[in-house]
Amino acid sequence: MKSVLKFVMFMMAAPFLCGVAFLMGYVILVALTIPQLPVWAQPGVTEWLLDIPQPVDSEIGDNGTYGDSAPAGQGRVEWSDYVGPDGVIRGLPLWGPIRHWSNWHDKPLLGCLFHDPFYSNHTGADFPVYPGTPIHATMGGEVVWADYNGPWGNLVVIQNGDYQVWLAHLDAIHVVPGQIVGYDDVIGLSGNTGNSSGPHLHYGIKQRTGEDTYVWLNPQLFFDLNDVINFGCSD
Repeated sequence: MKSVLKFVMFMMAAPFLCGVAFLMGYVILVALTIPQLPVWAQPGVTEWLLDIPQPVDSEIGDNGTYGDSAPAGQGRVEWSDYVGPDGVIRGLPLWGPIRHWSNWHDKPLLGCLFHDPFYSNHTGADFPVYPGTPIHATMGGEVVWADYNGPWGNLVVIQNGDYQVWLAHLDAIHVVPGQIVGYDDVIGLSGNTGNSSGPHLHYGIKQRTGEDTYVWLNPQLFFDLNDVINFGCSD
């Protein structure tokens, strides 16, 4: 009788034990896999492996995840086949001294961050700046967008290979689609157009990761925080 009872108890516990073993194996697999990926890709893959729902259509809803990347769609701005010199993103699109209202600062002011604590769905970096300030290209490449674009306002997008630099809410645009610009070239003037609650530059960086896959990257990966003044998010 005891043998039968032990057998029944074992059969009842077997599914639970198998489930625990599977979960432990899965966690080990995740732990071994994630560190082998590029830093920017780790947060998104972690959430995918752990079956956390992923947002879609981030250009419309400006959705994001956590870490230094967020899912993105292609949207209205298409990709060209251009690959040329100055294809490394570096530095800042603003040069000091910078005017913000009536005050002057020797460095650009860094406002809302990528996934800012007060603006968690934000997929770029904001720089509060007085309208009419020259905006510089942080990467050489082809201008694939230079026009008004809904909530982005007056927008310039520069592409080189698998990267795009987005410069939004401009007051004036000084380039045209198809133009090849160099690193540091002035592409327009800062403004307050589109979905903007105050004069600022929205600086975004998008990467093409596959034939039809894209991510937003944290712009802070491409500049030195010693070159900015932490102003804080006011949106």
